[in-house]
Amino acid sequence: MAFRGVTKLKLAQSAPPGNLHFDLAPRDFPDSNPYGVLALPDRIYVTDAGANTLNLVRPNGSDEILAFFPNNIIADATPTCVAQGPDGALYIGTLALVDSLVFGPSAVVYRVDPSAADPSDLSKILNIATPWATGLWPINGCAFGPDGTFYASQLITSQDFSGGDVVKIPFATPDVHTSLTGNTLLFPTGVAGGANGTVFGAELPVGQVLRLT
Repeated sequence: MAFRGVTKLKLAQSAPPGNLHFDLAPRDFPDSNPYGVLALPDRIYVTDAGANTLNLVRPNGSDEILAFFPNNIIADATPTCVAQGPDGALYIGTLALVDSLVFGPSAVVYRVDPSAADPSDLSKILNIATPWATGLWPINGCAFGPDGTFYASQLITSQDFSGGDVVKIPFATPDVHTSLTGNTLLFPTGVAGGANGTVFGAELPVGQVLRLT
């Protein structure tokens, strides 16, 4: 299979809105680590794990910050994935690796309503993201199934850096987290839901895609 061409979209490298960490770690910026991508017909949403933001990239390559994800107790949130829910809102999973290793599951799934976003309003950028599901281990991939169930790949489920998993969360009850693998995966790296409800996960270091349901 040959690709006809690749268009490079570059996110603006800047300190987070309001220079929230710049005064604490000025040598860390400018910083940008585009990690998760959600491509829709007329726009692309990108989670920036470096600046801890959700960015909107338009077809002309313009880049706008829609949301900032606040720091955890020790380290930053590190947003890694974005998926569109059945309500049209965006759901963003965070890694929260350092805090999870110290305090236990600290990752959060945030909800952002893109119709309420205003890239020109700093207060809106700082407050539009609201926690939807909490108490999760480090998330590095997420997706919705056709029935609205949310799935997240968790890099680990133990403070000894073991026990990767894929967890499912009913849309109506985000406090209910059900393991699909019994914490038996070795560093899962992503999850996807098929149109028929089948759930797939990717796993390292073997390099394989697993059918989970």
